[in-house]
Amino acid sequence: MHPSSRASNKYVQHKLILQDRSLLILLLIIVVTLILQITLGGVVRVTGSGEGCPDWPQCFGRWYPPFEYHAILEYSHRSLGSLAGICVIITTTIAWIKYREVRSLTWVLSGCLVLIAIVGGLGGAVVISELDPAIRTVHLLLAEIVVLLAVFALVAATYTRRGASGTSSPWIWGRVSDEHRATLNLVAITAILTLISLLSGSYAVWREAGAVCNTWPLCGGRIIPESELVWIHLTHRLLSLVTIGAVLLAGHRAWRLPNTSGALRATALTSAFLIFAQLLTGAANPWTDFAEWARVGHLSMATLVWANMVFIIALILRPVRRGMPPEDAEKVIDARTTGTSFVQTG
Repeated sequence: MHPSSRASNKYVQHKLILQDRSLLILLLIIVVTLILQITLGGVVRVTGSGEGCPDWPQCFGRWYPPFEYHAILEYSHRSLGSLAGICVIITTTIAWIKYREVRSLTWVLSGCLVLIAIVGGLGGAVVISELDPAIRTVHLLLAEIVVLLAVFALVAATYTRRGASGTSSPWIWGRVSDEHRATLNLVAITAILTLISLLSGSYAVWREAGAVCNTWPLCGGRIIPESELVWIHLTHRLLSLVTIGAVLLAGHRAWRLPNTSGALRATALTSAFLIFAQLLTGAANPWTDFAEWARVGHLSMATLVWANMVFIIALILRPVRRGMPPEDAEKVIDARTTGTSFVQTG
């Protein structure tokens, strides 16, 4: 293909992708389904339903679960994962057929497809290994990374760097404006802290250290832990405390960034509400004698905080909504910088 024709085709694909509602809906379904699956995984964990289906991929040798509470919960968790996998396969196929020139989308989706297959296989290993804590922690880690890739794919389909103002330089994924680099690095570090805190909490539960401290914020009024399990539990609380401060700072810095999208500002503002809700659900665990709703809510909120940080990273890297003419993008950026208003026409 002639270079000019390829460039023209690439421009058309970038412009049309925002009009492909089926693709965008699939991408949104993937993100929501993955978060719901992790939440349901938390329900399976706290209700002791992990062994509701002792074999894999079938359940008691059948492709449908028996009419029993724990089996239905465990099989529903697997089914949501299968639904997410099917959606990723369909979306990746569409992306490579119709938008192969949009590499930021096709390659991220391809990585998501490979990783979700690994997560599914590891889920089977979790069952076969009788729910070994180390394997379960790795399983959750990879599931959260799949969420990261899904969020990146959704943002890559809806936002771009085309029309972004100022100079930029390469980052881990794509390019970043020089005026945004310091904040982006802070948000990335905060996202890593969020993930580590999330995994430490899950590991504590799987080591049966999740309920060893029945008071909050201290453990039985003691500052120095007296056993290995208490050390594990308090380490999670300390990591969570550091993460709360980092999320509030990162969200504030992202909200104040110049030359960004309205979506970024809304997402940055949301981070404060999410981390506060995460703090409350964490404290609610000992306050409610570790009620199931509090334990499930704690993991769900942690996943939402993680996804929120990933959204902020992606939106800093891609500050302009797709389909907006470059001259309009510049006017929007100027309007946000000066505090005036701009209405896009056409």
